[in-house]
Amino acid sequence: MRTKRVPFGVVVGAALGLVSQRGWAEELNVESSADRAVRASYEAAAARSAGRSAQARVDDASYAFLPRLGLSARYVRLSDFTPSPLFPFAIAATGAPTGTVSPPTVSTGPVSIAPILDSYALDATLTLPVSDYVLRLARGLQAAKHGRDAVEWDSVVAAARARLAGKISFYEWIRANASVDAAQRSLAEARAHLADVKNQFGQGNTSRADVLRVDSAAASAEAALAEAGAQRATAEARLRTLLHLPEAEPLSTRDGVSAPLGLIAQNEAEWLSEAYRTRAELHGLDAAESSARAQAGVARAAYVPTAGVFANATYANPNPRYFPPEAAWHATWAVGVSITWTPTDIAGAQAGATEADARGDALAAQRNALRDALAVEVLQHLESARAAEAKVATDRQLESASEAYRVTRSLYANARATTSNVLDAEADLARARLAWVNARVDARVARARLEHAAGRDQTAVAS
Repeated sequence: MRTKRVPFGVVVGAALGLVSQRGWAEELNVESSADRAVRASYEAAAARSAGRSAQARVDDASYAFLPRLGLSARYVRLSDFTPSPLFPFAIAATGAPTGTVSPPTVSTGPVSIAPILDSYALDATLTLPVSDYVLRLARGLQAAKHGRDAVEWDSVVAAARARLAGKISFYEWIRANASVDAAQRSLAEARAHLADVKNQFGQGNTSRADVLRVDSAAASAEAALAEAGAQRATAEARLRTLLHLPEAEPLSTRDGVSAPLGLIAQNEAEWLSEAYRTRAELHGLDAAESSARAQAGVARAAYVPTAGVFANATYANPNPRYFPPEAAWHATWAVGVSITWTPTDIAGAQAGATEADARGDALAAQRNALRDALAVEVLQHLESARAAEAKVATDRQLESASEAYRVTRSLYANARATTSNVLDAEADLARARLAWVNARVDARVARARLEHAAGRDQTAVAS
């Protein structure tokens, strides 16, 4: 039997189609969701761009230390004119040999220098602002570096904020998935109970009112499932939007709500101390304050004269240092020291320094206010995490509700429990399942917020 050869392109296309249908995509977990949220965050991207801008300002301040080299080339065409004589009298000249007695003389007339109408010049000037190296440039570079550090800490803050949003969005998505699973189980139990009641009604062992009550409970379970499905769709859309995931990319995860969480070992003082050490907002305000103080020092440099040295080289035709001028190229050079001072700039410099100092004082006050706010924030999230941890520490509610439902169903099957008893047990079990899901997700969200308050996610970003 002959076999037909399948074209390679068909095989590849079929394989790709199988991969897309089965959704072989990267599985999400809380850390990958946080990482993708940082990469997709426009706020973090803007902060990174601001960091590049701040680095460019540091580079500009560093280049200011280089000597200032100025080059120029000039050509000037002058208007023609009749020059004035150099002397108010005529000069007598003779062509007779030296020693001739009473030589004949000829008057030369007025003596003047003929103008050169075409002027060319090449200049090079090298300047070293000696006093500025100490009073202006060094402080300006320091201010630029502190400003860059402040922007970099802002970038860390933006990335950490995106990480927290990615974690919480992921947790809300798995909460919605678990809620749908719980609603499906409750609906299956309600339908099983409805089938039993209808069977009992067919045998004449129960009333039509019981059938209608159980049917209403089943309809409520269907509505609860529909609502849970809508919440899951919303949570998934929110997660896709945050992570910039296309609709065609399937979402899958192995993370669930049943995985245990470690206990919170640190006390309030340790959490707060960690927050003070690691929170990027505090470091950013420190750097911004230092930048403002350095800018105040730059402004005060105008209080004193500026001293510098310079060197100049000129290659000109005609060169103005040659007299009388001649239409020829000549090179000259000059070196010197200059001291300049503009006393009228002092008032403006003082105002600028005062403004920079006031900005530094405001940043210091913001830092102190943030430290106070952090104390409340850390305590709030620590207590929330402990409360959520206490809810997760026991499964008695769900275990008791499950056992109560099992026992009630058994009693109902033996005609020792009523329909109302079963409905109550079903409702208790449904509430217990949702409480079990919410307690575990709330614990994870509270833990993520606590770690963010302590700056742990910022440490991960900075490293």
